Amino acid sequence: QGLKFLNFNVESDCVPTRSALMTGRHPIRTGAFQSVPAGLPQGLTRWERLLPELLTEVGYACSHFGKWHLGEIEGRLPSDRGFSEWYGIPRTMNESMFTSSPYFEESGLENPYIMEGQTGSPSEKVKILNEETRRTIDRECTEKTIAFMKEKHKSDQPFFCYVPITQLHFPSLAHPDHMGVTGHGEMADSLAEMDHNVGLIVDALDEIGIADDTLLIFGSDNGPEFRDPWRGTAGYWRGTYHTAMEGSLRVPFMMRWPNQIPAEIVTDEIVHIVDLYVTLANLCGATVPDDRPIDGVDQMDFLLGRQEKSNREGFVYY
Repeated sequence: QGLKFLNFNVESDCVPTRSALMTGRHPIRTGAFQSVPAGLPQGLTRWERLLPELLTEVGYACSHFGKWHLGEIEGRLPSDRGFSEWYGIPRTMNESMFTSSPYFEESGLENPYIMEGQTGSPSEKVKILNEETRRTIDRECTEKTIAFMKEKHKSDQPFFCYVPITQLHFPSLAHPDHMGVTGHGEMADSLAEMDHNVGLIVDALDEIGIADDTLLIFGSDNGPEFRDPWRGTAGYWRGTYHTAMEGSLRVPFMMRWPNQIPAEIVTDEIVHIVDLYVTLANLCGATVPDDRPIDGVDQMDFLLGRQEKSNREGFVYY
């Protein structure tokens, strides 16, 4: 129904990729090129200008439902960075296994939590993140996304929904509705759940009646997991995430915007995730910061089929 990319590129891990998406800058500039151990302060500096902050300034309602991992303390949570509301985890999904460890109590770490918040008030802990709540969080985020879209459409306000669902990050534990449905184990069941949740959002756009007016983006933040039993594959590309190989940097990516982006198009042109920052900001009439280096380039003419080639011929990686 739109444009499928064979050469869409990201950073080597989830944290730097999310940083690149939110800032339009390669993470070596922002300091987000490596994860920080749990229990230590982490997150983007406050002087970075995040995409939802730009879009909020031009009237968009912005929401975040899913995995954040760009700041875990007040002042760096999604509701402090341009999202009017958020629900999800401040860090990463492998923390859901912490409390199952016999050594957890001796570690001195606090329980990991699923949280929620709104602009103007402190975020709150909703419930402990463990292997049980890991199974249900993506469905919750999907339902909250759909409710947000319906609410903003009813009030005639344009919206930007950032929905970093947590599958297939390990541990890949499927929603109870999907446990055993594939007959190929938890990994396959989790993949089926992810497809189902994305389908619920796609169907909601039709139900609300805004499919033709909505730019729908589906992608990934990095290549496959290498740890057993959650190990994935990047097909004929070598490597996994945590590497600078194409199995890490090339990821699935699709965009749909009926009557704007041509349908049934497959491209091998190089596009990088930093490009989304500039492209979406310009599309929505926001002002891209000019007081710092921005690595993204506007790809709208390419996406809309006005030109055959991408506006970049390569990208740097660190």
